[in-house]
Amino acid sequence: MINIIICGAGGRMGQAVIEACRESKDFTIVGLVESQGHSMIGQKFGDTLPELSADLDKILDKGDAVIDFTSPEASLKNARIAARHKKPAVIGATGINPDQLKELQELSKKIPLLVSSNMSIGVNLLYDIISRAAKAIPGNFDVEIIETHHKNKKDAPSGTAKKLLSEIIEVRGGRPVYQRESSSKPRGEGEIGVVSIRAGDIVGEHTVVFAGPGERMEFTHRAHGRRVFAEGALAAARFLARAQPGMYDMKNVLEK
Repeated sequence: MINIIICGAGGRMGQAVIEACRESKDFTIVGLVESQGHSMIGQKFGDTLPELSADLDKILDKGDAVIDFTSPEASLKNARIAARHKKPAVIGATGINPDQLKELQELSKKIPLLVSSNMSIGVNLLYDIISRAAKAIPGNFDVEIIETHHKNKKDAPSGTAKKLLSEIIEVRGGRPVYQRESSSKPRGEGEIGVVSIRAGDIVGEHTVVFAGPGERMEFTHRAHGRRVFAEGALAAARFLARAQPGMYDMKNVLEK
């Protein structure tokens, strides 16, 4: 049994993780954390759950690991606290910048730390599929990435789109193009278009298009609900419970 603490418990992903934990035989929720000033601080979400806290430092020793779905700034702060307490942490925040990632890599020398902008098993398999496709598909095929999310998502393009882009560039080179509205020229050699759509309550959809003479191929992943990300986070927590200090991603979880 893994005693888990969930940061960002009041958010949509936090609620999905709570639901997944309560239906799992492997996890017990021993702590729920939200930002200071949250309307439910000090209250319980349910009879069998602990009350919501604003102080991870105070309750962390109760847990075996942390699952964090907050903001990049809050995730970094929570990772620092986890490192002080020598507790593994799963971080699912999107929009982490290079400086924040660098500090997380330093913290991972003290604790097992898994950072992924998308915990879905399917998306992480898609990364591998796209890498293989980029190697096999002829270089004269154009590449476009289209990502679609709900209207309240703050970062664009998504972390998943950025990861797909990096997988393609690593294999075949190229350069991203994020805006075309002011362009008066045809598509340039090596361009990789990245399009972000924000609308309604769409959980997440990513499509990579390889288009060449007379044919095209499209690889798409659609998330039908947030539960897929929650299940991935639990799989990551299981992995970290047996891992040595270091920086991990979902590829490590899938290869275990």
